[in-house]
Amino acid sequence: MYYKTGIQRTIENEFLASEKVVSFTGTVIPDGIEPDDQGRKIAHKGSLIAASGKVVSVSNSGEFSEQPVGVLMDALDVTYGPQPAGIAVEAYVIGARLSLGVEYNASIGKKIREALPEIKFRNDEPESEGSSKDSSEKDDSGGMQ
Repeated sequence: MYYKTGIQRTIENEFLASEKVVSFTGTVIPDGIEPDDQGRKIAHKGSLIAASGKVVSVSNSGEFSEQPVGVLMDALDVTYGPQPAGIAVEAYVIGARLSLGVEYNASIGKKIREALPEIKFRNDEPESEGSSKDSSEKDDSGGMQ
C-alpha cells in the first residue's frame, strides 16, 4: 500500500466539540471521490465512512449511500489508492461542521444519530458564516451564556 505523507491539506473546520474521542484505524478507499482541480482525490475531514472504506454520501433527505460506521478524523489523500485513517466511533461533534456534501439540518443530524449512536451532537443548530459567539461572553444578567 502506497502511503503518502506531507500533503497539503485544505482548510477545514474543526468538527470535534471535545478532545475526548474514541477512534480506530480503518482504511479509506478512493471509490466515489471526485478529483479536485489538481487531480487529487481528497477524503475530507468530518466525512462519514462506511465499513467498506468508502466515503458515505448523504442526500438532502438524509439517506445514506451506505451505512456509516464512523467519522473521518483528518483529511486524507487517496489519489494513489487506499490509505489508513483514524475513524471516530465515539465523540462529541458539531454537526454543521461535518463534511456531508449537503447542508446540515436537524433531520440529517437525527439520521446520523440513528446510524452512529455513540456520536453525540454538541450543537445541533446549522451555523451561519461569522455567527459564532465567544462562549465567555456574558449576558445582561451578568451570568454566562
